[in-house]
Amino acid sequence: MPWTEGKPYGSFKKILLEPASLAQEAKVLAESIAELLSLWKAESLSDAETALRFVLLHLEYRAGSRAYLKTGKNLPPKEPILPFLETARFFGMPDTVRQALWKWNAGEWDIRLVDFHPTGKEMLYSQSMGYRLTTIDWEACLSGQLVEEKRDSFEHLLHDLAHAFMFFREDYDHIGQVNFFKAMYSEFSHFETFLVSDSEFKRKFEYCISDMNSHPAHLEAYWKAIRREAGIPV
Repeated sequence: MPWTEGKPYGSFKKILLEPASLAQEAKVLAESIAELLSLWKAESLSDAETALRFVLLHLEYRAGSRAYLKTGKNLPPKEPILPFLETARFFGMPDTVRQALWKWNAGEWDIRLVDFHPTGKEMLYSQSMGYRLTTIDWEACLSGQLVEEKRDSFEHLLHDLAHAFMFFREDYDHIGQVNFFKAMYSEFSHFETFLVSDSEFKRKFEYCISDMNSHPAHLEAYWKAIRREAGIPV
């Protein structure tokens, strides 16, 4: 949970709301979020545009006039999307989020929006196929609840986008990461039972495939280490 002793922490701490304030935000944004969800379900909006609109709705609500940083350039209209994303800089978050949204909306990165929380196997499979899943928990958003008692729905999406950036960035060898996950997925049956019987191995496995996002050499070293630790033949 991104709060400790009543204080926010993490990459997005400047734009976090206290959990007790989420219900009010949900009430204010309810109509806009419901409309956005309807358009997405009807496939009237792409995954990328839906995610962008979701981010901007929450950013503008939480940051108000500070939502967009001053860059010395005039902020263009939000339509068309790409010139806006090329120029805008978002308050309270690493620029990796904006860059991921830019690449996604430009069709350069294969990021896919889902409304569920992928299992470890689903996330592993998606990355082995070269794409990255991102989640909007619409129910948590509309009800003003935390996602899995940890993050609000806005921060959850930002977190996913930041990791998507790391998956696709050139200097982290995207193709090498995909090949690593392909090999890992092909061996899934060899370690699947350990995911059920060994909670520590499961935690480290899920970190490796979801949150680590590193160069393939580092991923491979970590993967070997946690298998040895769990007693799985390497």
